[in-house]
Amino acid sequence: MSVPMHPTLQKRFASLTDLTPIEFHALWGHSNAQFLEGRMLHSLILNQPQYWLSIPDRTLAGLWTFGPKFHGRVQETTLLTMIDDVTGELAYHVYLATQTDNKYIGFTVNLRMDKHTNVGAVAREFYFEARAVDVEGRKVGVECRVFDAQTSAVLMTARAMFVFMSFAQISKRSANTQSVPYEMQPQISGSCDIDTDLRGLDRVMNFLPPNTVTHSNGSLNTHTRTLVVGLDFGPNISGPPIYVHGGILATVLYNASEFLFAKSLGVEDDLINASVRDVNYYKGVPLECRNVTIDASVEAQDEKQVVVFAKLMQGPHVFTTLKTTFTLQSSTSSKL
Repeated sequence: MSVPMHPTLQKRFASLTDLTPIEFHALWGHSNAQFLEGRMLHSLILNQPQYWLSIPDRTLAGLWTFGPKFHGRVQETTLLTMIDDVTGELAYHVYLATQTDNKYIGFTVNLRMDKHTNVGAVAREFYFEARAVDVEGRKVGVECRVFDAQTSAVLMTARAMFVFMSFAQISKRSANTQSVPYEMQPQISGSCDIDTDLRGLDRVMNFLPPNTVTHSNGSLNTHTRTLVVGLDFGPNISGPPIYVHGGILATVLYNASEFLFAKSLGVEDDLINASVRDVNYYKGVPLECRNVTIDASVEAQDEKQVVVFAKLMQGPHVFTTLKTTFTLQSSTSSKL
């Protein structure tokens, strides 16, 4: 690898067998509309990722290095987005190696990320290993570990499930079946004095320009501990062609969940610790989709943790849900 890694990680990488270097997004084609390419690679936020693939071991390993135009701490949601992307890339390779029909595209149906160590303020290089652990027909399950490449600290582990579907299946996936939630979209009511605070949703990630996603209005109720926000999605943030990248969807839901957690429980930003993020994807969100609503609520709380559940909806259709477990530090829990 061109980027020096911690000796422990060098040994891990050397122990992997039958690895072949592959081109980033080799199977997907290249497009500025694709989020990682158009918004990260071409903007010099992310250097060209280095990937190595072993089909016999169903393993993909590699490095992510954040480039000269990136400033500030690498956010956990950015790494979640990278995990969603790389596990999808491995799922494609494994699927195409076992199936003769390549008319389907992979769609993330679930992604769970467990955090082990906080991302360091100066961390810029990350090593990952992803392995396909469940392969059955058009379903591929992938596990992934992400390390700080310089310290070898395990930052997070993740498990993702992909289902390969045709474009018609994704776009027409019914929202009134048992597999997809169907409920009434909440109404945004009350004062909108939180709009200034919600402008963070317009930025989505700290390296993106404003208006990648725009919020129209919102209402917060600290007594019921609920938040409703209206959103519009912009262009050039795709994962699968014509659909918003799953990492963007998870990020806007997390940002809203973090906002609700902090405001309703009075927790300072530097004490927020999200230990688990569990995302379910039910229906693709088209690029430049308008009038989408986030509905978030505090679902459970004890002395050690708080669970916030958030839904991304349009009308009765639930696109994506996120359940976030926030771990309370002793100084925080004593105030609640």
